[in-house]
Amino acid sequence: MRFLKVLVILLISNFSYSNQTTDLQLWSKFKVQKKFGKKESINIFYGNRVRENISITSKDLIDISYQKSIKDVNLRFGYRNTLNYSKKNQKINSIRYYVDSYFKYRIGRILINNRLRYQTQHQLGEVENTFRLKTNFSYSKHKKIKPEISLEFFKDLILNEDKLRVTSSIIFDLKKRFEYEIYFRAQSLANQFHYSPLYIIGSSLSYRLK
Repeated sequence: MRFLKVLVILLISNFSYSNQTTDLQLWSKFKVQKKFGKKESINIFYGNRVRENISITSKDLIDISYQKSIKDVNLRFGYRNTLNYSKKNQKINSIRYYVDSYFKYRIGRILINNRLRYQTQHQLGEVENTFRLKTNFSYSKHKKIKPEISLEFFKDLILNEDKLRVTSSIIFDLKKRFEYEIYFRAQSLANQFHYSPLYIIGSSLSYRLK
């Protein structure tokens, strides 16, 4: 319970501070998952992102991925199609392909989940290649409420514009295979995190098919 209180305080305090910044974004997502046995699943989600202090649409995206468990490691292969909007509402399409590997372990009630991702993104003839390393800490004392904190590092393989992302979230296990998440996120260049971070308020609704 103490872990949950600390997370709520972080969410509130960070949100209050984010109102002083020049940019605050709102991210929303709806996800559907279909499992095939215990080791395979397909995930599809639609995402919408609003930027410039939640005033103009930034992105609409569709993400499709296939996940398979091999012993203690989970592998995921994904495709993302994104429609990017400029400030003048001009639209630019980008395509992303990615491969993830997950491995996790538990210390008491705390579950530690690590994800390594390689992604390549194509837009207007340009290519971005990135490695991402994410570590997630979740607390499982309460069956219906799960607080989480995650750290993620982005290694840009072409431009060397590395990024750091910190997220605090609360996940609610709802009835009839629904799950709802709210989160607060700060993101910036790795060597300028305290100078000009981007703040994001997000929510995600997930549904597990039979």
